[in-house]
Amino acid sequence: MIVNHISVSTLPVLYRFGGAIERRIMETANEQANRGHEVHVYSVGDQTETKSVEGVTYHFIKCRSKLPFKHIEFQYKIAQAIKRGPQGGVLHFHSQPEGAIMSTFLKAKKILQYDFYYFRGGPKTPLYPVYKRLLRHFDLLLPCSEFCLQESKAFWKLPTEKLKVLHNGVNLSQFRPDPEAGKRERETLGIDKKVVLYVGRVNEQKGSDILLEAIAKLHERRQDCQLVIAGPIGQFGMKTDPDRWQDRIEKVGGLYLGAVAENRLASIYNLADVFVMPTRIYEMFGMAAVEAQACGKPVIASDCGGLREVVPNDCGARFPVGDSTQLANEIEKLVDDPNRYATCSKNALANAAQYDWKNICNALDTLYKS
Repeated sequence: MIVNHISVSTLPVLYRFGGAIERRIMETANEQANRGHEVHVYSVGDQTETKSVEGVTYHFIKCRSKLPFKHIEFQYKIAQAIKRGPQGGVLHFHSQPEGAIMSTFLKAKKILQYDFYYFRGGPKTPLYPVYKRLLRHFDLLLPCSEFCLQESKAFWKLPTEKLKVLHNGVNLSQFRPDPEAGKRERETLGIDKKVVLYVGRVNEQKGSDILLEAIAKLHERRQDCQLVIAGPIGQFGMKTDPDRWQDRIEKVGGLYLGAVAENRLASIYNLADVFVMPTRIYEMFGMAAVEAQACGKPVIASDCGGLREVVPNDCGARFPVGDSTQLANEIEKLVDDPNRYATCSKNALANAAQYDWKNICNALDTLYKS
């Protein structure tokens, strides 16, 4: 089967600091190529070029316009490129509903997979009727969780028969228990305490302020816990820190690593004792929580959106959104109970296994054929 993955018009795929969408495309494409599919990935790039990596053909396209017009330019150039290639198969769009317009004349199944359902401004966009219509042009819509499915169905008034959940996955070869890698990171960073780790964007939407409040409360009772945060400030590509997050992290004794390259990420997870994900709003899945679990780390997450699905209580704990006191309490209870910790770690590994990319692509193959 010919499978064309069309990425978003912001970060390039294969970028070493890429986000969840870019990683999902790469992992899915690799697994599909291993299964014998002819896989093409279309991505923005600094220059227009084509390269082959692990059996996948990557087409990088340079765009000259700025956002939001870049979305349209990107999709138009992709449609023209696909038109010149072999027809048929699947056009698998990722979080870019504009593809429905540009690909109208292409003979292929059209699928839209998405991690967030507020396209281009959400409830505030004057283009709501346009996007509502665009979404109906796809043969199948694949939200990343049951929560995302229900929210997008209600918001866009989508027909049930077009919606199927397709979870994000995890690379179990990359993300796995590796105590030695964790030990090396601890020695490099000079850490000899219990590590409370957060990986992801640092902002209020992700609950970074809640986490800092919880750590401050924890330090009032004990001094044997070290907060480590890895990830960009605000959105990807943001160059400034207007909310002074780095100062606030340092004020509670936290260690800020910045954005971490892909080849170091697994060892960062392995330095942790407990992984936390305190999202305040708009958490559709929680890929970092699954990656941490794949490394055998118990996860303490807010009771927010898709985290209810990917972080069962027996893999750590969940706490009410915004409750920094309860977050501090859950961290303390987990690190002080070796038996519970061991059980949660074992359950976390088992839970993460169901999100293996092989399982996700099994489901995707079935969806392509349906």
